[in-house]
Amino acid sequence: MKRKKGIRSAVIYILLILFLVITLLPYFWLILTSFKTKLDAFAIPPKVFFKATLQNYYDVFITKGMLTNLKNSLIVMIATVVIGLILGLPSAFTFSRFPMKSDKILLNYLLGTRFTPFVVLALPLYLIMSKVGLLNSYVGIVVAHVAFNLPFVVWMMKGFFDAVPKEIDEAARVEGHSWLRVFLPIDIPLAKSGLAATSVFCAINSWNEFLMALILTGRNTVTMPVAIPGLLTPQGTLWGQVAAVGTVITIPVMIFAIMVQKHMVAGMTMGAVK
Repeated sequence: MKRKKGIRSAVIYILLILFLVITLLPYFWLILTSFKTKLDAFAIPPKVFFKATLQNYYDVFITKGMLTNLKNSLIVMIATVVIGLILGLPSAFTFSRFPMKSDKILLNYLLGTRFTPFVVLALPLYLIMSKVGLLNSYVGIVVAHVAFNLPFVVWMMKGFFDAVPKEIDEAARVEGHSWLRVFLPIDIPLAKSGLAATSVFCAINSWNEFLMALILTGRNTVTMPVAIPGLLTPQGTLWGQVAAVGTVITIPVMIFAIMVQKHMVAGMTMGAVK
């Protein structure tokens, strides 16, 4: 019996290792390519051992100025997450704690706006931002990202607030706490797992978004996803520089996800064990 369990565990570990290798190999190769010269990048057979160079990083971030694009993406992402949570958390708490007959209609309306394709909104957004003078500004792109992420924040956080026992709120109210004091120091810490998961998803949505950023940003506010196609030149694709950008662009979201990993995993699995 023990032998069978040992074989079974060994098979599971081997499968997990294979899965990790297959999953991480493209990212590992991306990092390797970012340190290769053009000749090494196109060498056949592919080179695993080579003389590493930082020239691709220098060319793309210093010479071509993509460090500014990286800064723009960080500003837009952080502002989108913060403003989205500031607006979405009170709305989600209200839906959870003060139910009304029209709740389903309002929530379905929010969900419908989340399902609306970007292409449908592109022209109206461009015209609106142009009229109010928010075109080619951080404010314009942040407003667009917040508007698209807000329904997701409300829907997701409502579920987490629903999971917080209402008896806790009632006990706090009996002790004389206002709803604001119930919401901020009590219910938000209890729903921190959902807060972490929601923040990461909003950050990823904003960080990777292309179409709105392409339409609403200008020379000084262009984000990384919009700047990357500039590496596709008539002389060919600069794969080393593309790999360098691809490596760097994954780092901020990865760091953010690692920082909230514990709460994010709990938030994503909460519904499964409820």
